[in-house]
Parts: sequence; C-alpha cells; structure tokens
Amino acid sequence: MPMTGRRASKDRRDGDQAHFPKDDRRKERRGNDRRTKDRIPVKMWIRNIDGEANYFQQTANLSMNGMYILAPAPYEMGTRIQVEFQVPGGTRVVRCTAEVVNRREEGQFWGVSVKFIDIQKQDKAEIEKAINNLISEYWYLVD
Repeated sequence: MPMTGRRASKDRRDGDQAHFPKDDRRKERRGNDRRTKDRIPVKMWIRNIDGEANYFQQTANLSMNGMYILAPAPYEMGTRIQVEFQVPGGTRVVRCTAEVVNRREEGQFWGVSVKFIDIQKQDKAEIEKAINNLISEYWYLVD
C-alpha cells in the first residue's frame, strides 16, 4: 500500500544551475552533498602561489563556487591558497583566494576540493561565462 501524505524529496540547491550526471566524488561520509552549484568536468592548469613559490596543478572540475584540484601533496583542511587560472575560452586571468574544504588520496596525487572565498565580480562573471559555454559543448557532445 503506497504511503500518502509523504512529501517528495526536494533539491535544496540553487535553482539556477544545470544538472550533470552524478560524479562518484560527490558522496561524503555523511552521504549528502553540501555543494550549492554543480561542477562541470574541465581540465585546466592553475597556478598556486605560495609566498615566493609557484606550483602548477591541474583541475578535474569547476563550478561557480570552487574547483577540484589534483595536487602532489595534501593540504590541511581550511588552508587558504592563492590561485590564478584562465578558464577555457576566457580572456582574463582569474585571481582569487580559495579555501580547502575537502581532500582525499587519489593514487600518487591528492584530490583537493576548494571553494572561492575572495573573488572579484569580473572574475566570477568570467567563470560563469565559461561554464555556460562548457555546458553547451558538454551536452552537444553527450547527445
């Protein structure tokens, strides 16, 4: 007998986002997803500025609020890093501060999830434009 009066589960994330196939990295120990924006798969190089040193690292995905970086060494949770990158098809170099919100070992690398915490409006607009273009290309290739 079906249950009546039971509410359907509701997606509480922002309504202005595209939905992509599920990524197995989304499952956390608690079993839920804390992201407010979906990430789109994109590989690009970023420059991580650590004082006088520069490290070049590759991303696995990007969203309006953060990215997933493949790093050779782990970062402590809460670590703030300065990053620079140019999104695919973009014309400006995005410079911002990002905070490590998750990390996990991936073979010889560490997968590091970061959220943007100090980013200019123009840089956020550049990311949004690139994501919209990448979404169009992604769905064209998948269909």
